Amino acid sequence: MEKFKLISTLFISILLFFSGCTEETDTIQTGQIIKTESQTVTFSNTNANFTMIDISFIDGRPSDFIILGKDLLEIPYTTNVKPFRLAMYETSYNTWYEVLKWAKNNGYTIVNEGVEGVFGEVEHENNMSEPGAEPKLVEMPVCRLTWRDVMVWCNALSEMKGLEPVYCTDKDFKTPLRDSTGVALNDLKNYTIEPGEVDNPYVNTNANGFRLPYVKEWEYAARKRLDATAISGRNVSGDETGSAIKTTATELMNGLSFTLSSKQNEYCWQRQNSASDGPSKTYTGQDDTNTTLSAKTGKSISGRRMHLSGGKLPNHLGFFDMSGNVPEWCFDYDVPYGSVYKFSTARGLRGGDHLNEIVGSRCSGNKGGALVGLSFGFRIAQNH
Repeated sequence: MEKFKLISTLFISILLFFSGCTEETDTIQTGQIIKTESQTVTFSNTNANFTMIDISFIDGRPSDFIILGKDLLEIPYTTNVKPFRLAMYETSYNTWYEVLKWAKNNGYTIVNEGVEGVFGEVEHENNMSEPGAEPKLVEMPVCRLTWRDVMVWCNALSEMKGLEPVYCTDKDFKTPLRDSTGVALNDLKNYTIEPGEVDNPYVNTNANGFRLPYVKEWEYAARKRLDATAISGRNVSGDETGSAIKTTATELMNGLSFTLSSKQNEYCWQRQNSASDGPSKTYTGQDDTNTTLSAKTGKSISGRRMHLSGGKLPNHLGFFDMSGNVPEWCFDYDVPYGSVYKFSTARGLRGGDHLNEIVGSRCSGNKGGALVGLSFGFRIAQNH
């Protein structure tokens, strides 16, 4: 079974990699509604450890609401979110690799084995590692993964830790989905949506295993403050100062105007700043400079690139890099908020990335990727 450590705190001052002990401290602010707690999932290789942040509610309410798409021209959609867990960081290659090794030896087929970060320009990016190679860095997000790969990997992590897998091939949830093989990108019109197939699994919503976040959970974690109010969907996650993008002509014609952010680059890596050196000391003490990464990977790293997690400021609930670095897969089909349509050839992506403009780093807005799109990573979720 996995070893959890529970620490009740508003913001996490340091990652703990001890195992088997529990420490609790309570710090409640006036007007606080959301409660955040951290749990560290441990492995024998401590570089693979990752921390989940529990989101629950101090007053005991079973759920809280959020208006998805708020302050965008898209039709806003109000929905409720139950308590859940979400990883503090985007999934690191270290964590991915540790589970991938286990999966290979336990009947899993994961088509794409992931790489340890990328650098360069769109469609001309270089991998910092070979796919599936042993890690050379710490806290570099994994990427080059399809939605199918990360969903099946979550099942492997669940089984590895003795938990109940979420995604299954049968309605009784007896057989976990263990193969991420599906139709090719150029044949999506023929992809199968029969229940239990890789692109339409049976989902055990009551399972205690690991999974992908739903769009509403991701956006809740990206926008909410501790008092349960939310920043605008136009903003970068954590940024109070204003919109990530200028007010458009269409918005002006409709009587809308938004203050432009003065601090968005303090919270995210995106096209305008990702070519700059990362800090010599990230939140967990890693060196993210080009010189150090080049020496460790054996690649001459330059230009726009992915950065180690924790080099920017956390958001209100303690999550890092929710508005940039690597796009993050969500479970949902990529359909508009509140849509009556059930299926799509794309799945939801959130968070923006290091290569594209800041518009993609907004907290809200439909952003999707083909089921077999490869340039993406993810963040681990779990039922509370």
